[in-house]
Amino acid sequence: MSIRVKLYMSYLAMVFLPMVLILGFVVFVLYAGGMQDLREYFRVEKEEKTNQSLIYGELKYVLENDTDKLSSPAYTDKLQRRLADQWAGLIMTKDGIVTEVPVFLKELSPHEDWQGLFDKSPDTVSFRAFKFQVNDIAFRYPDGHNGQMLLLRRYDVVPPLWRPIGTLIFIAFIGLSSLILTYYVSRSIIRPIHALKTAALQIKDGDLSQKVVVKSKGEVGQLAAAFEAMRIQLKQSIDQSLQYEENRKQLLSHISHDLKTPISAIKGYVEGIMDGIANTDEKRQRYMETIYHKANDMDQLIDELFLFSKLDLHKVAFDFKTIDSVKYLGHYLEEQRFDLEKSGVQLRFEAPPSEQLLIAADPDKLGRVLTNILNNSEKYMGQLPESADKRVTVSVRERGSEVLVAVEDTGPGIEKEDLPYIFDRFYRAEQSRNSETGGSGLGLAIVKQIIEGHGGTVWAENAEGGGARFCFLLPRAEPVRTVVIEHEEHTNH
Repeated sequence: MSIRVKLYMSYLAMVFLPMVLILGFVVFVLYAGGMQDLREYFRVEKEEKTNQSLIYGELKYVLENDTDKLSSPAYTDKLQRRLADQWAGLIMTKDGIVTEVPVFLKELSPHEDWQGLFDKSPDTVSFRAFKFQVNDIAFRYPDGHNGQMLLLRRYDVVPPLWRPIGTLIFIAFIGLSSLILTYYVSRSIIRPIHALKTAALQIKDGDLSQKVVVKSKGEVGQLAAAFEAMRIQLKQSIDQSLQYEENRKQLLSHISHDLKTPISAIKGYVEGIMDGIANTDEKRQRYMETIYHKANDMDQLIDELFLFSKLDLHKVAFDFKTIDSVKYLGHYLEEQRFDLEKSGVQLRFEAPPSEQLLIAADPDKLGRVLTNILNNSEKYMGQLPESADKRVTVSVRERGSEVLVAVEDTGPGIEKEDLPYIFDRFYRAEQSRNSETGGSGLGLAIVKQIIEGHGGTVWAENAEGGGARFCFLLPRAEPVRTVVIEHEEHTNH
């Protein structure tokens, strides 16, 4: 739910919820007291006014026609009781002296100055929050004395004090409901923002391991999702930077090791020539050939290192072309066959007859992949006896939407514990790390970089009959469609 919707709903709830609460309160009161009590309340109020009117009519008649009754204590007591039942009463004086005060008024206000009421002659008077209307009536007793009476009648059934109390209750309902709604709405907004603040402080301190968990939806949820995506991206970037730094350290270590060995050898042979150890033309020739061989190895190592660094930094441009992998491999292997046969290695090529397997590849980079794999097979088969069967078989076939190329040799194979690591940079199966037998350690790493740059995958395994098998998959390409447009010749006459 969005923040805007939450606020709209809270505003509406602040208006309608107090009404619902008060209505519920009224229903509860009616349910607890009964509807009959409410009807009885209105009935009593109505009858009270009616009875008051009847008694006032009778009193008016007595005052006008029969004032002797006012001198009778029995009549005045009866009249006061009847009036008291209707929340009314008479305060009477004779020659200015108070002679009669209703009992219920004495109970409501026991310390009231009744004589002072005649002096003030107010229109209304209040006793314990009940308001009474006051009517001043003058009359004369039959014996000639002056009489005066104050007729007090209640005209508020509910004490006026209850009205502000009801208003306060209504305001309290509104305030309480608004407070509760504001609390829940603000909590649904503030808590996710507080979680984001905590996550931001953790990121500021360098801790990117804590996941930002916000269950809220709407704008806050979208903000939290974007924040979590940013955290993941930052963590991946930092982890990648740390990995690059670690790779750089390893690279420097391996380069130092692989360059130090041939340089030390070159220095040793040069010192041998300078010290006169190579005192014959044959020895000098052999020393010079060794120096040349070591320098050539260093040059090759530097070239491979330069190529791998550019591949690793994605700074090598691939010139993709749609080629027929069967024809390409057949032509490439035909060029390599002579060099391999000089090393005693037979080369075979297996491909489906008369079938095109089109791929999108960079021919030069793909040739580098095949060269590195063939050189690896040739190097390890060179450790076999002269009489051993040295053979490399290259096969290509369709595999779903991809083309599978496999290079299988009859060499010693790959140790099981070495299989997961042979495509790592500077990894050699020989623990001695001798560059004479283990190579630069970058050849198969370059193979992996190039194949992945083509959108493919590469792996190594041991063949069933012994030897190693290197396989890589490349996505198939759609054949190029040639559209022929025929031009019509129009002759103007």
